[in-house]
Amino acid sequence: MFDRVSLGGEGLSVLLGTRNGKYPSANSLLIEDEITVLVDPSVNVVAAGAKSLERRIDVVVNSHAHEDHFAGNFLFRQVPLLLHEADAPAMASLEALLAAYGTEWAQVMVEQYNYTPRSDVRAVTDGEVLDLGRHRLHFLHMPGHTAGHLCLRIEPEGVVFTGDLDLTRFGPYYGDANASLDDTIESLARLRELQGVSAFVSSHEAGIVREDLRGAVDRYAAVLGERDRALLEFCVEPRTLAEIADRCIVYRKRYESIPWQAGVETVMMGRHAERLVRLGAMRNEDDKFVAL
Repeated sequence: MFDRVSLGGEGLSVLLGTRNGKYPSANSLLIEDEITVLVDPSVNVVAAGAKSLERRIDVVVNSHAHEDHFAGNFLFRQVPLLLHEADAPAMASLEALLAAYGTEWAQVMVEQYNYTPRSDVRAVTDGEVLDLGRHRLHFLHMPGHTAGHLCLRIEPEGVVFTGDLDLTRFGPYYGDANASLDDTIESLARLRELQGVSAFVSSHEAGIVREDLRGAVDRYAAVLGERDRALLEFCVEPRTLAEIADRCIVYRKRYESIPWQAGVETVMMGRHAERLVRLGAMRNEDDKFVAL
């Protein structure tokens, strides 16, 4: 089930997931208007059922093509589905989804997260606006987490749904095949500079942020610097990527309950190492990274 929290505007509310949207739960957004939009139908929407929304849904939007954000799409098969054009193929084909992830978890996607391919996905682009009646939904392409990750600005309230730029203490995630550390940095800079924002709504744990919005982005982005510093300190001696991954810089410790941790550490810290090489702070010698 979910707790429904009004964002102050008429017909604008957050459907808070379990533990404020802690993965695999997520926070969803509901905009009730002449055209009613549900953003990221989560596992909590699945558990509660479509009727719990007490309103006919006209459009479903996925902020990006990840399992905790599309888990409830199947409840609305006859409703238009909108994603950014870079992530839209992943909702049209399971093969494309797995390629974007860089995994082979087809069974998990289908059985646990109800993945259902859609041949009718409507692709949106950066800056596109959907007029809902009282509200206007602005699509802001903020890639990095995935190639097509969207933030959504709702006017006239000035609320921004930040999706999986989720402002958590864990920090940004860019571990998929189609993710990017460089794009994440650029997107966070753009998010920080948005004007006239009354609140951020994140998909996970941070939930609804109404105060010190720039500070929330800065603290989240600062985790990237912490990962850089930890990597440089560890690489005072030459280290292989396997040794770096085993250091658990991203997760801060080893979790036996997270089977994908080693893969995420390898991909994400590999991206840090490559970026620091480009910046001249490290070099790669015979597949070993060393700080300069």
